[in-house]
Amino acid sequence: MKNLIVQIFIDKKGWEEEHRLDAQSQEVLILSNILVKYYAEKNDSDYKLISKPIINFKHPTWERFQLFNDEWIKNYKNILYLDTDVFAWPDSPNIFDFIDENSFNVVKRVNDGLWNGLPSFNAGVFAINKNCAIEMRKFLSKSNWLKSFEKDPLWEDSKELNTLAQISNIKINWLDQTWNIKNDPDAYFTHLWGNLKKLNPTMSAIIKAKKIVKQLIDSGKLKRN
Repeated sequence: MKNLIVQIFIDKKGWEEEHRLDAQSQEVLILSNILVKYYAEKNDSDYKLISKPIINFKHPTWERFQLFNDEWIKNYKNILYLDTDVFAWPDSPNIFDFIDENSFNVVKRVNDGLWNGLPSFNAGVFAINKNCAIEMRKFLSKSNWLKSFEKDPLWEDSKELNTLAQISNIKINWLDQTWNIKNDPDAYFTHLWGNLKKLNPTMSAIIKAKKIVKQLIDSGKLKRN
């Protein structure tokens, strides 16, 4: 079976918590989509962009939980999820060479942040497989999510995923932090930080992404849309 890289983009309009996605940038979305798709192709992985909601909870980023369904985990060896503000640089190593196929693969926060007293991760970069997903999805429940919101009105999918990793019977493989570093253009995967991608469109990571995409188009490695 092949590996798969997945991103999600669904129009935020009309969702209960659409304000959570106010930091989205159309330019960054397009650049991320191009770079991630090219990275997948270069490393002999499939790529899919999810545009249809199935979870239908709060706002579109909760749709990442549909990746735990059989249609995904039974058809791919590993599934790497990337936010649409992540730049996967073409010259970075093949991340699947570092993934443990029996574990939930995540990147520890650079600032060593904790969740429930344990190491936490940013949910914008993670990889699952059949072995961990079957165990983790036993605890997936919208009713539990709603209970969490009652206790914490700022509950979000990232908190949920960290909690899920802690309460399920799975191994966690901590990937090197350079696979998910905020704004650093020299990381393997650069993850843009919040409103900065809109307020600072000339930040070095965005300039680098635009330059690389232009080079790929000019060289004929990408088709013009």
